[in-house]
Amino acid sequence: MKTTVEITLKSLSITSLPERRLPISRNLLTVELIWPKAGAARKSASRQIVMKKGKADFTEEPWAKRILFRDDIDGHTAFVVSLAEPVTLQKLRRLMQLTAKAALKEGADMIDAALVSYGDIAAAPVDALATMVAEKEAPRIIAQGVLDYSDLPGAGETREVTVPLERPKLGKSIGSLVLVVQG
Repeated sequence: MKTTVEITLKSLSITSLPERRLPISRNLLTVELIWPKAGAARKSASRQIVMKKGKADFTEEPWAKRILFRDDIDGHTAFVVSLAEPVTLQKLRRLMQLTAKAALKEGADMIDAALVSYGDIAAAPVDALATMVAEKEAPRIIAQGVLDYSDLPGAGETREVTVPLERPKLGKSIGSLVLVVQG
């Protein structure tokens, strides 16, 4: 069953990380939809967020800053969330460069698949640019979460979805991200 949904940010709370003691921190938040529909393995949205003592409330922000996705979902998806360490503007630029590298690499793969006999020649400039962009170091992930989701709201309905966050590799609960899913 295909359902059109709008997914927005509501709140984020980190309860047991050293970063929660910072009066203000800028972090990178990425939310992905896994197989939202046939032909789309992943759909991703990243943005810089400002947390105050480990919390962020997005309800007062304009819709344009809260919106993550507006798309059709075929019955079942999953949310994958990652929160990067507090970043400076330099580290933010590095992450955007890595994101650009991933996008350029996908483009090169698509060119390669589309032009079987000429793929290497056509993809070479994109591969070279992707390699240059990838020379920077990415911020480390301090929190991540995965939540399977199939309880899609009907037209005009709204649901809050809480994605539990854990410390990578430790599996220790450290907070949550609340999303609003509107049909």
